Amino acid sequence: MLRFVATLGLVVLVGVAGGTTEAFDASQTAQTTGAHDPLIVPAGTQVPLVVTRPVRARRDTMAGAKVQDALFAQTSFPVAIGGRMAIPAGTFVEGEILSLTQPTKKVSQSNMRVRFTGLVFANGYTVPLGRDGSDADTMDVTVQVSTSNDLLLDNGAQIDLTLTSPLTLSATSVRAAIPLTKAVKPGSLASATTCRAMPGTPGSPGTPGTPDTVIPGTPDTVIPGPDGTSTTIPGTPPTVIPGTPGTPGDLGTPGRVCPARPRVISSVPVAVAAVTTQQSGSVNQLQ
Repeated sequence: MLRFVATLGLVVLVGVAGGTTEAFDASQTAQTTGAHDPLIVPAGTQVPLVVTRPVRARRDTMAGAKVQDALFAQTSFPVAIGGRMAIPAGTFVEGEILSLTQPTKKVSQSNMRVRFTGLVFANGYTVPLGRDGSDADTMDVTVQVSTSNDLLLDNGAQIDLTLTSPLTLSATSVRAAIPLTKAVKPGSLASATTCRAMPGTPGSPGTPGTPDTVIPGTPDTVIPGPDGTSTTIPGTPPTVIPGTPGTPGDLGTPGRVCPARPRVISSVPVAVAAVTTQQSGSVNQLQ
């Protein structure tokens, strides 16, 4: 009887141990499978970007930007999905200019349409964008800029890329790129705005002015009396003639002027802009 109980206990222990091992293996398999599952970045996700190569205006020369020119940027903030990193900050983003308008003396704005064509991770993993149609991942960008500047977009200009369709990423490739990625530091990109030489004006040192003139007064006069008393004749106080104040110097004007940097006002997905325009037109027709 004792031998049967001992044997039964051993069987129970082996069964429990086997179940624990299977549970551990199942948990480990689930974690490993999750690490290799594809990452799906949903449509509508905003990816903040900073421009890393300026877009120059077309002024007197033909060296400015034109349609089909490339646009280069990097992500400025990481994108995480379900607690997992999907797009690290510093990932390269490629695009192309589809259309643009130059600012004028009356309208100090530039409008450009930009299609973003791909992501390039730090380890070389490349993901194409805009495969679902001409308007996929295409943005209308409005920039505040005057004709005194030779740029339409400066280094460090901020644009929000809105994904118009889900983006499928390899979790393994993204994880390998994370330690190699270097995020762009805010303000580290120097402005590419061209400063212009202009005739300056020299400064002047100013004048020191004159000090106050002080004329001394007279002291009191004391006349002693025969009975031991005295008579005091008050003196006169000093006379102060105010001087003249100095004049401040003039610093003059510098001979080098740098126009204000272009400022991005908005970046709107073309698909959203088209829907808004259609809705606005429908309302106008109803009215």
